[in-house]
Amino acid sequence: MRASALRAFAVCLLSTGISGFAAAQVSVGAGSTWSLGDAAVDFGCADLAVNGTLDVSSANVRNTDSVQINAGGTVNGGTGTLGLTGDFSNAGTFSKGTGTVSIADGCGNTTSTIAGSQSFSALSVTTTTGKTLLFTAGATTSVSPGLLTLQGAPGNLLKVRSTVPGTPAKLNLLGTQNIRYVDVADNHGTGLTLAPGLPSASNSVNSGNVFNWFDVLPIIPALSAVGLMLLSLLVVGYGLHGRRSAQLTASGNRAHR
Repeated sequence: MRASALRAFAVCLLSTGISGFAAAQVSVGAGSTWSLGDAAVDFGCADLAVNGTLDVSSANVRNTDSVQINAGGTVNGGTGTLGLTGDFSNAGTFSKGTGTVSIADGCGNTTSTIAGSQSFSALSVTTTTGKTLLFTAGATTSVSPGLLTLQGAPGNLLKVRSTVPGTPAKLNLLGTQNIRYVDVADNHGTGLTLAPGLPSASNSVNSGNVFNWFDVLPIIPALSAVGLMLLSLLVVGYGLHGRRSAQLTASGNRAHR
């Protein structure tokens, strides 16, 4: 949708209580409800700001720049697809339904951020240009019970990163997955193992500070034979000490009777 089509789209929205702005933003106003039904909607790289209620229903939404659910705003995910190319932020209410939030290339965005802790039924992030996907440091993004798709392309891996390098974000999957051609750093899986197996099995790269990705588990130091013997002696000695203390206590009690 180019500028002329976007203006026409804005006029249509104004007639339904939804407003379009010259700054290429479509806004669902406070107190307004917009149901997309089963429509195919191309936002033409306009931002979507939700202050009222947006029902995605079974619609196929694509080419949104960024989606911003403001305080007091509500998005009902329904069974459809909410497609964007930029950032997803939610300070209001996102009812995931059984639909999909899909982040793809486009609108000049080379980075997409999922802000804060979010919960999706299904999440798809794909790129053929090497986009960077940022998860908020310390926050948890959950995908349940649907499909998590993270997919780049040969030579253009999808980079999965934290908003604060060195401080991991968390990704909790309790559904199914399709993860290939990713470069992951500073991310801890808290549900199912993500991209299980060696990174090469999914044409991917482990760039460090990952947990529960690629079968990366906590390192438990292995004790040598000498170490095991010393540990055994320590346990036995502790037991004998406790037994001796009990005997002395019993003797003392008898002496005072």
